[in-house]
Parts: sequence; structure tokens; C-alpha cells
Amino acid sequence: MTISNKENLKQKLENMPIAIVAISLGFMSISTALVDFNISWVRHFAVLFAIICIGLIMLKYIVYPKKVLEEIKHPILGSIYPTISMTLMVISVYMIQFNKMLGQGLWLFGLILHILISILFFMERFKSFKIIDLIPSWFIPTVGIGIAAVTSKPMQLPVISKLVFYYSLFIFIVVGILMIYRLTFMDKLKGPKRPTLMIMAAPASICLAGYIAISDAPNKMFINALALLAYVTTLGGYILIPKLIKAKQLPALAPLTFPLAIGVIASQRYVKYLGKVESAMQGLARIILYIQLIIAIAVIGYVVFRTIQFLINTFKPKKELVTQVNKI
Repeated sequence: MTISNKENLKQKLENMPIAIVAISLGFMSISTALVDFNISWVRHFAVLFAIICIGLIMLKYIVYPKKVLEEIKHPILGSIYPTISMTLMVISVYMIQFNKMLGQGLWLFGLILHILISILFFMERFKSFKIIDLIPSWFIPTVGIGIAAVTSKPMQLPVISKLVFYYSLFIFIVVGILMIYRLTFMDKLKGPKRPTLMIMAAPASICLAGYIAISDAPNKMFINALALLAYVTTLGGYILIPKLIKAKQLPALAPLTFPLAIGVIASQRYVKYLGKVESAMQGLARIILYIQLIIAIAVIGYVVFRTIQFLINTFKPKKELVTQVNKI
């Protein structure tokens, strides 16, 4: 009796982790940041990588729609699914340089998709919500929509971009207060929830990068406060890296990617802002940016390598298993 390749492939799709898309989001984001350093070739590879990862999860949805919907309703897995829409919005920045309509269309599609996935996720969560259920990955369906503001400049849709930014800022404050209370006064995160602590490094950087993108004349006190918060939370993320980097499974490695990448993007924009206002702090901010960049490239590069390794091992052609019955 033989096991068909078709059934084997379907089984692999069924078990494909949403973490691969979260990793592609981090890879796309850092590759976009590298363009400012005249390193553009990485972005071509990152786009291909992201399309493959999203494509695999889309195939999983086509073949196993109930399985995907169940995962979206899961308190941890479901909170990671909006990384699909976030990745599409980052890809749209790449696409718009070739076709404006395609770029804008993909950006708007990503924005709408983010809202839909988040609604599905929170409809399930609010059925029996308790503050102790909060985990940092819930910042993805809430504040994560702010990536639309971060990527908004080339889209030339200022009204939508500003609405998204102020929403993401408001929800960051609300969820942030609840999250700090939950993490400070309630049980510590354990097991698969613990790696999500790394995601705490992302929201402030999303808001900083988004604010600079949508504002022609940023408020000095506000932008400096956001920058300080972004630096502090990123530093907190660095403390977690030594433990998280040892993880063997992709879901535990995925949180290491986007928070580091968006931290670099936020720092880049803050350095440019300081240059425009002729601040004496620009030199120090630039040094911090270079440190962030080196750490992000090293960590994200490692996680992407592990992901490619995982995908190759998963889809590597194998000889069909055959069981033979000995004749008597």
C-alpha cells in the first residue's frame, strides 16, 4: 500500500504554521529599511519569500478552511493571523514603484483584510473576556493596523492614513494600560505565551514611524516621547533575545522578527526628523540606529534561514513509502 503524494502534501499544508507569515513580515520590513542604506537586492528576495509564505497559508485556507477559522479563533494563533494583512501592506510599498494602482489596491486590500481578521478574532475573545487572557500578541490585531500609516507615504491617501494612525495610537494607549496591569499584577506568561513578550517592543515603534509618515509638522514633545518609549521597549526586547533565540520551533522564533525591524524603521525616521530640526541629538540617535540595524539583521537573518530550512525539509521530495506483504 502506498501513501499518495497528494495526501502527503495536504497533510503538510494542514500543519503549516502561521508563524512563517509573521517571519516574512519582519523580513519584508527590515529589507525595506535596508533600501535607505542603498541595499535594495534584499527586498526582491524578501518579496518572493513573503509571497511564498502567504501563498502557503492561503492554500491551507482553501484546502482546510475550517482548520484556519479554528486557528483564527485561538487566543494565540488567531492573534498572529493579521500579520498576513500587515505583510501585504509592506509589499504594497514595493509594488507601487511599478504600478500605482496595484500598490494602492494591495494596500487597501491589506487594510480591509486586517479589519476582517481582527473582527473574527475578537468576536471569539469577547465571548468570555478576562484581563488575564491578554497576551502581548494581541497588539497585532489592535495596534498592528498602524502599519497602514507606516507605509502610507507613497499611497497618497492622507485621510485614511491619518484615521488609521489615530486609531492605532488610541488603541495602543488603551490596550497598553491593560497589558501592563495584566503583566504586572497577574500570573506570569508561561509556555507558548512567553515568547509573545517580545511583541511588546513593536507598538511604540509602529506609532512613532506612523506619526512621522502622516505628519508634515510633528509635535516636538509628542514625537520625542514616542521615540523614548520606542527605545525603552526595544531595549526590553533585546533582553529577551538570548532566551528566545534558542527556541527550536518557528512559532517561538517569529516574535523576534517584526519588533526588531519596525524598531529600525522608526529609528531611521526619527534620525531624519532630528536632522530636519537640526537637533544635537541626531548623532547619538544615528549610533543607536546602527546598533539596532546590526542586531536586527543578525537575528532576522538567522530566523529567516531557519524558516527556509524548515520549508525545504517540509517539501523535500521523499520516496513513497511502500509496505510489502511477504508471500507465504
